[in-house]
Amino acid sequence: MKLFKTTAFAAAMTLTGAGMSHAQDLRLLAGWDSSYAAVGEVLMPFIAAIEDATTADIDINVMGPETVPPFEQIDPVVRGVFDMLYTNGAYHFNEIASGMTMDAMNGNTEKMREAGVWGAVDAQYQKIGLKLIAALVDLNGYHIMLKEPAGDGGLEGLRIRGTPIYHPVIEVLGGAPVVLPGGEIYPALERGVIDGAAWPTVGAVAYKWYEVADYMMRPSFGQVSHLVLMNLDTWNGLDDTTRSEIEAAAREFEIEANRLFDDLAAQERETLEAEGMSVTELNEEMAGKLGGAWFSGTMGLAASKNAEDAEEIRALATEAGIDG
Repeated sequence: MKLFKTTAFAAAMTLTGAGMSHAQDLRLLAGWDSSYAAVGEVLMPFIAAIEDATTADIDINVMGPETVPPFEQIDPVVRGVFDMLYTNGAYHFNEIASGMTMDAMNGNTEKMREAGVWGAVDAQYQKIGLKLIAALVDLNGYHIMLKEPAGDGGLEGLRIRGTPIYHPVIEVLGGAPVVLPGGEIYPALERGVIDGAAWPTVGAVAYKWYEVADYMMRPSFGQVSHLVLMNLDTWNGLDDTTRSEIEAAAREFEIEANRLFDDLAAQERETLEAEGMSVTELNEEMAGKLGGAWFSGTMGLAASKNAEDAEEIRALATEAGIDG
């Protein structure tokens, strides 16, 4: 397994122009650097599992957001500049919103597969030239870190960092969304530009946000789907045996990923509390608004980009009872 690389985009383009020396030498573009636990503690074991499970000489090399910014990564993978992508669907919802819908669900990956949601998302990505390989899901979901505890009015009057997928939750709790890249959260909290930040329940420790925020809001909401996608031409260029081996290993690892994320979330909370952060609980009225706002908001945002695709996934989720 290759170590995490810091390769310039220009170098990647040069490599692409020269062509791959072996059909199974694959370049994976990751939306986060190795300081995010979902990379070092989940993606890298996933890569090891794929490499170990395949009889062909599969060799996956990882490049991070220093190569291509997170919100711009889908295009070079579709075009074949890179072979694989590790991302969250919300990062490219303007191009395709299907992957983002997985975050709205209330069920692990096996339930999404059984409901037909996984297959529908895969089919919709294939329309733009990508193949869904795995969804590595953190069932612990998202939370909001705050400088001050939540009051009876929830987030009333507070400025909360969040990409568009978070906006319905922030707004239903009375807050005002502020769009900022993850790298700007620390200084924005430190300077008081924002009063809080929405993020997965795993990640705050690595970025040391506990130094500039004292509270983590509960309950959490949603689930975090880390998608592993492959350029469809690359996928179709693999032999039948290799594709079957990858599919089997990926499905098995999806179950393992749930356990890994549970352990990471428990460790994260323990560390945050040791560093001085406390839990601030929403009152019953506000907490009751979370689930519905998250599901409806996420699906509504998806529908604003791909209405027919979003409706197909919503219907499958509702029928299976995993609709938020």
